[in-house]
Order: sequence, then C-alpha cells, then structure tokens
Amino acid sequence: MKEDGLLATSTIKKTGNLTLAAAAFLLAAFLPARGFCGWQNVLASFSTSVEDQDDAVRTNIHLSCRKINGHVLAPGAVFSFNEIVGEGSARNGFVNGRVLYLDEVRYEPGGGLCQVSSTLFNAFLLAGCAIVERKRHYQPVSYVPLGLDAAIKYGKKDLKMKNTLGRPLLIEMVMNAKSLMVTVRAENPPSWRYEIYTEEEELEIPLAGPGGDIRNAIDVYVYRKKFSGEKLLESFLLYKDHYPPVYRK
Repeated sequence: MKEDGLLATSTIKKTGNLTLAAAAFLLAAFLPARGFCGWQNVLASFSTSVEDQDDAVRTNIHLSCRKINGHVLAPGAVFSFNEIVGEGSARNGFVNGRVLYLDEVRYEPGGGLCQVSSTLFNAFLLAGCAIVERKRHYQPVSYVPLGLDAAIKYGKKDLKMKNTLGRPLLIEMVMNAKSLMVTVRAENPPSWRYEIYTEEEELEIPLAGPGGDIRNAIDVYVYRKKFSGEKLLESFLLYKDHYPPVYRK
C-alpha cells in the first residue's frame, strides 16, 4: 500500500500472554547532547531493555548505534541495516556476544545486533514505513514481543525498510544503562498515527517429542492500524510468522 500522508508516533499493542517491556519514556531523557536541529517532530519511537545484557552485547549495541544515529532516509529510499552497520565482525570493531542460532545460543562477533535491528524495525513500523526485507528468528527472542523481531546475518539476512512517507526521515539512536531507544523524526508535524498489534494462535501437536516434552508451534499475525486523531481509517494484516514446535530432550 502506498503511503503519501503524514504519520504520528504511537505505541505497540499486543494480545496474548507476552508482555511488552516498552514503557513510555520522557523523550528529553534520551536526547543526545548535540540534538538534531530542525528535526523536532517525532513520528515514532520504540525502546527495548538492555538491563539484562552482558558487557559484550552492550558494546556491540553501542557501536551499531553510533553507526546509525543521525542517518537521514530520503523519500523513496530504502534503509538497509547491513549496508549502514556493516559486517558484525572483529575487524569491524565488534566483540564476541550471545547469538541465537536456530534454538542454540552461540558466541560470535556482533552478538546483540539483532536487538538493534528489531528495535529499529518496530520504530519503522510505527512510523508507517514499508517492509522490503525482514526475517524472523527461528525461535522467540526476549526483547520484543513474538512476531516483532528482525534477525540480522550479514550477507544472508537484512532489515530493509522503505521511506514511503514523501518526506525525509532522521533516525535517532540513544542507549543508556537501561534501554535502547530508536526515534524516527521529521521536519514537519504528523497528522496520522499508527498502532501495531499481534494475535497468536497456538497449534497443538498430537505427539510429544523424543523426551516427551514439547512447546507447541505458534502462528503470529501482525496488524497495523491507521488513525486520524481517534478515528480508525484502516486496519490490515502486515504479515504472518510461523514458529515451529520445539522438542525438549
């Protein structure tokens, strides 16, 4: 769907039994010292917690934020996480951190980048941008609700979002001891706002796994609502994710 209007900031809403740890924050508490003159209007913002992350993951998150912060996305342009951040490798300055590979935790350079890409993804969704490329993780992650993650693997998986808003967008990245916040800014005030919500469907498996224990498969439906003030203009399905069952030994 082509979007040629103005968008406003919003919040993620969710159904089901997962809780979104993205409370509202005072924007002033997250503004970088240098600020962004001329970009006072917030179209969307989204935050994730970094309190439970180790020092290595925090280091990688901070480095990637420095690479992205202040990036201006022209009208019609596509944001590519991999193009801006580059390879999550030691030669690119990243350290070994936790990486979720299928249903296994590994330690590789760049561990933590998927939290950055997922936080960006949610901010872009709330701003009304279009999805060009986005991949889910094989299994759920802890920092965003089910179905709202964006997995990154340089050369294989990228996050690409298109600016369909007809105006330049500025991406602000701010990290402190507790949170990573992504804010999408514009020069003019918004007229529309968006909400994202999800619905989950658990698919029961008739036979248990080898050890007799199983986590059922889950289908997640992700929707976006568009509002003018309090008036709902439209609601539509963005995509569906399927998480396969996990057999526990």
